[in-house]
Amino acid sequence: MFRERSVPATPPANASRGRTSPAWVHDRFVPEMLPDVRRLEPAERDAALTSTVAAFATDPLLRWVWPEDDRYAACAPGFFGLLLDLRRAGGEVWAAQGGAAVAMWDPPGGLYARPEPDPWPALQESFTQRERDSWAVYDQRVGDRATAPHWYLGVLATDPARRGRGLAAAVVAPVLAACDRTGVDAWLETAAAANVTYYRRLGFEVAREVDLPDGGPQCWLLRREPRSVA
Repeated sequence: MFRERSVPATPPANASRGRTSPAWVHDRFVPEMLPDVRRLEPAERDAALTSTVAAFATDPLLRWVWPEDDRYAACAPGFFGLLLDLRRAGGEVWAAQGGAAVAMWDPPGGLYARPEPDPWPALQESFTQRERDSWAVYDQRVGDRATAPHWYLGVLATDPARRGRGLAAAVVAPVLAACDRTGVDAWLETAAAANVTYYRRLGFEVAREVDLPDGGPQCWLLRREPRSVA
């Protein structure tokens, strides 16, 4: 759910819960009420990060790693900020409504560009040993996915105040459409049971379930096969 292959993707203790139909007012279509979806603009980076941190504040995996509120508040912005910046530079980041919802993707084969040196060790120095060990266990048990090229949905997040408006479904639609056009699978991971039901509505199915030790959550790896395009 997060770092390409080794640190998490997840999903949504953060996804919108419903779909929004196009708005009509007295039989007149109102296009401005549809979600505004596009690749994340640099000026929207902070809004997208704020939405992501808020969305994952109750996520079972993140709170297994950082159960204390103060540690989550201290570590989550740097963690998600690095994920966001890496995918802005070398993957695909799509946003809805200026960052109210955001989808962070790794393309088939991994990120297009990788910074040198690897920025993860420096970030992990700010984690406690227990926190580093928890991420290592997660990587070991959940990080392996299909070896065939696939799109990887590392993070899908919606500002909790904006859920239920169809933003999550809208923000993943461009890359899912690309998967369908090119015949490529999409994969993701989640530690929230409610997200499994949500992602099934988008065409994902559970490929594997993993129970993390030491009171850790159950995690699901989900795969979406490409749909035929007429």
